[in-house]
Formats: sequence, structure tokens, C-alpha cells
Amino acid sequence: MGRFGLRHLAWMLLALCLGCPRNPLPAPSRPVAASVDVIAVGKADAILVSSASGKHVLIDGGEAETASQVLHHLRARSACPLDLILLTHPHADHLGGLPRVIEDCGTRKYMDSGYPHDTKIYLHLLTILEERGIPLLRAEAGREIELGSGVMLTLLGPPRPFLDQGDDGVNASSVVSRLAVGKSSVLLAGDADAVEEAWLLGRGCPLRSTVLKVGHHGSRTSSTARFLAAVSPRLAVVSSKPDAPKHPHPETLARLRAARATVIGTAREGTIHLELDGETVTWSSAKHPRKEPVR
Repeated sequence: MGRFGLRHLAWMLLALCLGCPRNPLPAPSRPVAASVDVIAVGKADAILVSSASGKHVLIDGGEAETASQVLHHLRARSACPLDLILLTHPHADHLGGLPRVIEDCGTRKYMDSGYPHDTKIYLHLLTILEERGIPLLRAEAGREIELGSGVMLTLLGPPRPFLDQGDDGVNASSVVSRLAVGKSSVLLAGDADAVEEAWLLGRGCPLRSTVLKVGHHGSRTSSTARFLAAVSPRLAVVSSKPDAPKHPHPETLARLRAARATVIGTAREGTIHLELDGETVTWSSAKHPRKEPVR
């Protein structure tokens, strides 16, 4: 074949290659830096925060009747012994399962708000901590808990001094925390009510988050429009049970949807699993095991 023939063949091959459709390479996936499991324990709270470096924090422990479910989940995640238990406030639906978790799983440290509460179950919890020599720490707004792999859990509450709200003072003094890694974040609101939300707003706390763990199980007295505007969540997670009346409350659901948040809950989904990679958050659940990006 002459020089002209070789040149002609080369041009033909080039034209064919340029005309071939190319399959784009998939974008490289980023490693998961942290995860949050909102454990299905009915109208109660039990949330496991884990980092890629192997740190595990349990925020609340559900009711005494659901302690076995919490323990099953902790063992499935190889989270025992825990690095920290963080109690948002001393109500039975948040602390009831903790005595058994401490006895059967263990924890290196324990932290709560220090809000004075003389119920039998809370005093029993303090006794177990003392008997086992577990350090008791007090939650302070502004405290940062480093979990490795660039993951930070920042405490935004409780208020100091505690807000004087009578019987509602326990909820109004909840430990509110924000988990963040890079651009992905989750705000964990405990049972904070409208009064504590106003306190957080007044302090100029960094509230904006990708995901909101909705305060007080979606009660009408939480998740005010001003608070949701500051958080601007794309996903809102509610911890409740199917037969819980007004949890979440229709008014709260309306405010969440007005804030353009997608709302999911443990009542329908079962345990909800969130993954943070520093750029995005994905979620999956017992009912929907496929990972869904938060948009």
C-alpha cells in the first residue's frame, strides 16, 4: 500500500473513532466519613453516630422496653464499648434504655446537660455510672467533640443558665448538637422546643444543615418557621411510631414542607441510616435499603 493509501486509511480510522459514542466514566465515589443511625424505637430517641476512624457515640437510649433493640443495633455495628453516651435530657423516652446499654455494652464516658431531675430512673442511671467508675461530663454549648476522619460533633445547647419553663424546662434545656464533615451535616435537635430554638437563633448558632433530626418527635411546639429557615434542611427525619397521635403534628409537617424538606420517619421506614462523605449525604432504611442521595 502506497503513502497515499496509508494516509487515507489513517483518516478513515480517525473518523470512525470520533464518531463512536463514548461511555462517560462514573464519578469516583468518596469514602464515607461518618454515619448516623436513627434507630426505630417507637416514639423515643436512640441515635448512633459513627466515624470512619472507629469512634461511636450513642445519643439517647430509647425507653427501657426497647433497650434490647438498641443493644442489637449497637452489636451489629460493632459499637461496643461506646466511646461516649450523650443524653440530651432526662426523660424516660430518651434515657430509659441507657442503664442496660451501660451494663451490657459499656461506655468510656457519659455526658448530659446536668439539668436537675430527681426521677427514680435518672437517679438509677447516675448510680450505675458511679458504680462502674464511668466519667460523667457536663454538656456545654460550644464544646467540640472530635471523632476523627475530619468529623466534628459540636454542642449548640443546652442554654446556660437553664431556661425557666416550669414543666417544659427539661425539653427547653435539651442538648442540641450538629455533626459535620466537610459540606455535609446533620442537626440533632433532641426535644428542643420553640423557646430553646429562639435561644439558639438569638446566639447566632451555626444551624444550617443538610439533614435535620426533627425536635421532639415532630411536636407542634417545635420546628418553628424561623428555626427551619435557619437550618434549611433538605431532609427531615422524625422519630415516632405509627400510632402516635400528632407525632409528627400536621402543623409541623406543613412547616417542614414549606421549608422544602423531604420528610421521612422511623414509623414508616424503620431504622434510618445516613452516610456523610464530606460533600453529600445519602440515606437508606430498613424499608428502603437502596441508598438515596439527599437533594
